Amino acid sequence: MLYCCGDGSAGQLGLGEEGASEPVRFGRGPQTSGQDVVRVACGERHTLLLYADGSVASCGENGQGQLGRKLPSGRGRCYVPEQIQALETTVIVHISCGKEHSVALSNSGNVFAWGAGASGQLGTGELKASFIPKKINDLSRIIQIACGHNHTVALSEDGRVFSWGQNTHGQLGLGEDISSREKPQQVSTLDGIPLAQVAAGGTHSFALSLSGVVYAWGRNHAGQLGLSQTNPKEKVFKPHSVGALRRLDVTFVSCGDEHTAVLTQNGSVFTFGDNSAGQLGHSSSARKAGPQRVDGIDGPVSHLACGSYHTLVHVSASGQLMSFGCGPLRSGTSDRKQDEAPRFNISDLVSPNDLFGIRVKQIFAGPWVSFASTLPTSAAANESTVAEDLPKIRHMDRACIEKWMSVTDSEIHRKAESLQEVKAIFSSPPCLTASFLRPRSSLERYDDIAVDLQKARATFEELAKKEWISRMITDSLINSLIPALPLNSLHKEAFSVFLLLAECMEALSLQLRPECMIGFLESSNVQSLGVHFAKAVTGLHKRSSVILEEYWSLLPESFLDRIVQMIKKAVLAQLCFYRTCSQYQEVIPPLEVLKRLYKVNKVAANKLPVSNFYIDEIYRRINVLTDVQRWNARAEGVLNENAVCLCYFPFVFSPVTKKQIFYWYSSVVQRIIEEKGILAVQNYSQQKQSELPKPTRLFLKVRRHNLVEDALYKLSQVEDSCLRKLLVIQFEGEMPVYEAGSILSEFFLLVFEKMIRPEYKMFMYSEKNSPVWFPPRPSLDKSKYFLFGVLCGLCMFNRVIAYVPFPLATFKKLVGKKPSLDDLKELSPAIGKSLQEILDYEHEDIEEKLQTCYSISWDNVVVDLIQNGSAITVNNKNKKKFVAKYVDYVFNTSVEEIFKEFRRGFYKVVGESIAGFFEPQELMDVMIGNTSYDWNAYEKNAEYCAIYSPTHPTIKMFWEAFHALTLDDKKGFLLFVAGSDRVPMNGMNSLKLRIYHWNCSPPDDYIPQAISCHHILLLPNYSTTEKLKKKILQAIENNQGFGRW
Repeated sequence: MLYCCGDGSAGQLGLGEEGASEPVRFGRGPQTSGQDVVRVACGERHTLLLYADGSVASCGENGQGQLGRKLPSGRGRCYVPEQIQALETTVIVHISCGKEHSVALSNSGNVFAWGAGASGQLGTGELKASFIPKKINDLSRIIQIACGHNHTVALSEDGRVFSWGQNTHGQLGLGEDISSREKPQQVSTLDGIPLAQVAAGGTHSFALSLSGVVYAWGRNHAGQLGLSQTNPKEKVFKPHSVGALRRLDVTFVSCGDEHTAVLTQNGSVFTFGDNSAGQLGHSSSARKAGPQRVDGIDGPVSHLACGSYHTLVHVSASGQLMSFGCGPLRSGTSDRKQDEAPRFNISDLVSPNDLFGIRVKQIFAGPWVSFASTLPTSAAANESTVAEDLPKIRHMDRACIEKWMSVTDSEIHRKAESLQEVKAIFSSPPCLTASFLRPRSSLERYDDIAVDLQKARATFEELAKKEWISRMITDSLINSLIPALPLNSLHKEAFSVFLLLAECMEALSLQLRPECMIGFLESSNVQSLGVHFAKAVTGLHKRSSVILEEYWSLLPESFLDRIVQMIKKAVLAQLCFYRTCSQYQEVIPPLEVLKRLYKVNKVAANKLPVSNFYIDEIYRRINVLTDVQRWNARAEGVLNENAVCLCYFPFVFSPVTKKQIFYWYSSVVQRIIEEKGILAVQNYSQQKQSELPKPTRLFLKVRRHNLVEDALYKLSQVEDSCLRKLLVIQFEGEMPVYEAGSILSEFFLLVFEKMIRPEYKMFMYSEKNSPVWFPPRPSLDKSKYFLFGVLCGLCMFNRVIAYVPFPLATFKKLVGKKPSLDDLKELSPAIGKSLQEILDYEHEDIEEKLQTCYSISWDNVVVDLIQNGSAITVNNKNKKKFVAKYVDYVFNTSVEEIFKEFRRGFYKVVGESIAGFFEPQELMDVMIGNTSYDWNAYEKNAEYCAIYSPTHPTIKMFWEAFHALTLDDKKGFLLFVAGSDRVPMNGMNSLKLRIYHWNCSPPDDYIPQAISCHHILLLPNYSTTEKLKKKILQAIENNQGFGRW
């Protein structure tokens, strides 16, 4: 049964000519010859009725052919519904009306349009009216349509949105200020978003996502878009998410001419826009700022419909039908002339109990009409809400999965159908996302990850076990879904598919086992998925990339790591071309994505250990030395920039590999300088040039008793270009040894030891035995800090480990990382502890208890951390800022000038780009080593020459004596035999002691000797353990001055 009320003057109520004389109160609608009406669509002065059998009837005005047929001559309108014959062979499932045009959707997803066409609203490419429905050939698989005055919006089965017609107010959402589009255009701004509904008002449009996010665009002069902008634009040309509706759990949107109403999950109605006719349902007709809840409705609303100037709601629980808004009783902004507008209050034609006891199926509203379709009282079907009746985009549910998994090869038709279903879902970003959306109730915040990744992981792993499904998924991802990824979207919902893709691709790759009978081509396709994915990610618009990276940062560890491992596999798959084709670029996109993931992990406070980013197999795939040479050649501009070089992505290397790369790099640079120097010497001798070539090495001759001043003076005279030459140290009065690393080790050991002493006054010690730090009030000239930086750089660049008791904060600052409270705890445990106590104190009496202000004492000087700090007390609101200011003062503000000089000196030698390879702790380990001693491993790794072996009596005595030494003596032995008492980055396993037999007589009279540059101990064949230990201790006590070695 159909009920109606309102203006029937043009026959739009379908009640015959007797219903056209005056406004009709709510009552029985037009006769439908026993046909069940499932939908009604209303134009300005015409109406369409959709019957249960898929046929369509129309009534009302027909000046532009909007009734879908030609009327007899002299008749401009039809007062009773008559079937549209042109559609009788087509099963129609949905209808919609614009001002003077009509649109119908068939059960096969085709769209037909007729009526006015001057603004392109028919979508056929013609700008003229049509009295007969015409199919829009550019559209297929459409599931929803919605008409505005002169435009139409459509939603496809695969989640895409199309629009056509008039665009004078941006209602098409295409981002273009053009008057109209006569053919359907894809609304690309909504790409990737799984949508539940599209809706259209007079000159504005809406889309609602399955997650409840509302998007609006078009005319906004009356606030009908609901956007909460400070200075709202009157025309919005692209879909914008409506922030004010984000937390309301919207399930349905309906639009009037200049107002909008939304229905929420709990049955509340919110309205916004023009209220001059009372259509918003508020007590005042004044314009409201943003969406407002409509009060006074008795119970949760199940159905909602907007007319041009009124709003109709139905409460199924109580059976009440309510209408608010009186129609256009004002000189508004409607295109219709005021004297043509009906003069009555449409809401007066409806009373709340008009449908009491009648089961309502749907309600519909037009410019000045309202309709309601009802269910037979005997119908067993449950009443559904207007949101539940919306056709949905394709998605995968448990029934689909079980169907696919149960298909056998013999079921040809069932398998073909299943293949098409798999292809459809895995070709569409919105459909794939829709398949794994979390329930709205589980999303606490808008920023929450909207998809159930655990469910997705299990599903993909299950599907990947079926070869034909796996193959179809792979092909669909490569050929359809990845090319359709939303690369320019600014809406977070669109990026869930990137998270799902990673899970899907990893599940597919896990099935690439020898026992899987999968062809080479399929295997190659699966392996190439990571590259295709990476190319899409690197092709993202900058702002889109930021959104995706924010999404990544929210991921739990296991899911973030899944993406990292998937991209690492993509890198490895492409490295087979590294040696044969230096400019093969396919490996670059995955490396760039891995780089972004690495940065995201840093921002997320290292959810994953940095070791998860190491690609350990790199050593087997590339020649790292070749890569270092490429990197250096590109830096020098002598190699094509397209040459692939992994050194630009140092995070894929382990710390030990990074150290080796640095050593190779410094050696390569020094060798190039030396080769250029030799060539210059040759040219000099051949061409008899007057100017002598510069030395190929950096020679420093110093006196032991004046070591520091000699070294600093000599370095102050060296040109910057010479600092990277191989360093040669000669102690005055001792034989120069050009290849002796032990001399360099001794030099740096001694010079650093002297310069860090308190009496030298270069550094401060905040506490006893604390690391050294730069003083706020240096007593030495700042040039000395520059030269100290040069010394540290020379030490590292010449591959020497020498201890300087710097805190980790020093190395953080060198690589551009901010020191933290943990660093202050290392530098000054007492101060760090007190600051932590301030942060941990949660009681309200913090000011009285702690009596701390923004004024501190550092290095015996009282300073204000902020202006007038001594007058500002630390409390629970500002304590975090206080601690941050304290840390910043100690590590930055107080030492800004001298640390800048130290850093400048360091990078004169090392180079900022190569130092950037390292994390702070890694840089610290490379430069000063560590103290992770493992003396058992030291013994295990030892090698023996000549008569010695692990079972030789002297060797047994040696290790017995060695393990009995104190820690300081063991460190002294390392210094004696290796030139440094620090452990290299790669641990004690890299310290390989070689013990040679020293054939001297009598052996008990001789002290062991060392060749420290080769870690060799010359050990006499002592008679007893006591004698051996005594001689070892003597060697340790006299471990300086081994220039003869």
